[in-house]
Amino acid sequence: MKRNQFQTITTLAMLTAIGIILQLVEAFFPLIVVIPGYKIGLANIAGLFALYAYGSKEMIIVTALRVFIAALATGTLFSVSFVLSVTGCTLSCLAMVLAKKINLFSIYGVSVCGAVFHTFGQTLAISLIYQQFFMGGLLPVLTALSVVSGLGIAWITAMLLKRLRPKEWKNYLQQVGLNG
Repeated sequence: MKRNQFQTITTLAMLTAIGIILQLVEAFFPLIVVIPGYKIGLANIAGLFALYAYGSKEMIIVTALRVFIAALATGTLFSVSFVLSVTGCTLSCLAMVLAKKINLFSIYGVSVCGAVFHTFGQTLAISLIYQQFFMGGLLPVLTALSVVSGLGIAWITAMLLKRLRPKEWKNYLQQVGLNG
């Protein structure tokens, strides 16, 4: 195995571990909000970082491993919460990959797309699983909260990329015409 491949695999493993830790911390310290099930999604920092530092395939690997291992760690593998997480993450990853690929959005737009589609996926899944279609009534509020979360996650990720991967960050800024 080449040194560069080893470094990439090691970094992706670290991103996965960081994502798991952030997910577990957020699960153990829930926000007190009026909307049931709302979470900021701090673990998505790891996936968004992987998307911009490495690429789509790497983001999907980091996100899938994070969801699976965190479910193992919490004992929720194949539970309703696991299904919700997988559904949300699948739509979120697809939305972020497409949003980045069309090169129309900044990291903020890509992150917001991911957050909003994660919310859509989870709302759809919970509505189908429990046949509780009133959850659709919460969708506007959850979507607004997702936009705020997505912006926050993008800001944190952008700061991390700027400090930890300055070359990739500079290339990205040049791609979007900001000549950072």
